[in-house]
Amino acid sequence: MSESPVPIPSGSVPADIPNWQSVDAAAWRKAGLTPWTRPLWSVLALLVPLVVAIGADPEPVCSDAVPCGPDWAGMVQAGLAVGLLYWLARLPELTLVTAPVLAVLVAWEQFPAPGEVSRAANMAVIAVLALGCAAAWARLAARREQRRLVERAAAGIRHRLPEPVGPLWRGTIPLAVGAMLCVVAAGAVCLGLSGVREDERHAAGAERIAAEVISRNDVSVRVRTDDARRITVDAAFPEDYAVGTTVTVLEDGR
Repeated sequence: MSESPVPIPSGSVPADIPNWQSVDAAAWRKAGLTPWTRPLWSVLALLVPLVVAIGADPEPVCSDAVPCGPDWAGMVQAGLAVGLLYWLARLPELTLVTAPVLAVLVAWEQFPAPGEVSRAANMAVIAVLALGCAAAWARLAARREQRRLVERAAAGIRHRLPEPVGPLWRGTIPLAVGAMLCVVAAGAVCLGLSGVREDERHAAGAERIAAEVISRNDVSVRVRTDDARRITVDAAFPEDYAVGTTVTVLEDGR
């Protein structure tokens, strides 16, 4: 048994508002979103290859010849990717600006990337970003068309909206939370850069010695110096240092 529509109370509708005809409602609904443009599909389609691309991205091997500094491009890519998971759903206008920027950064920084999985995942990310842009464009076009149909059905009659009520007026809470997160992110970046500068200062005063890798485990590498000393050095990625290879160790007397 189907429920009957609940009419709007007569006191809530101004007297001069024209009736909303069924033909107007049908035209408005027809101008709406097609299934492939719905935000959920764009978000899910981006999330899957993004996770695979991050997991398959090889970590750079740092050395004296190729030192590792702050990965600004990587931080920008990560920020845009996380933001797009929200913007695809709520802000198609911003999607049309940021998605092409992220696609260019991925193409510039990640190709040619070592590893078939990494290349395939990055290509999938670029393809999904193109799909997201197309979906965002279609959503904006559908919004404009539906607005045009509503204005035509209203026959030019306009009324002021009621005054906004509650703490979410004009997005006050989202804006405050966003500003706070930006401050936290800026502070985290400054702390990270401060740590990098301290490491560089410490390394500048250390003695560089050549050593041979003799063993390794999950968290460290054990090396043998030319004077037969054995030193255990912590390493974030010990698998990057093969047994038998020569590495540079910075020693500060401790």
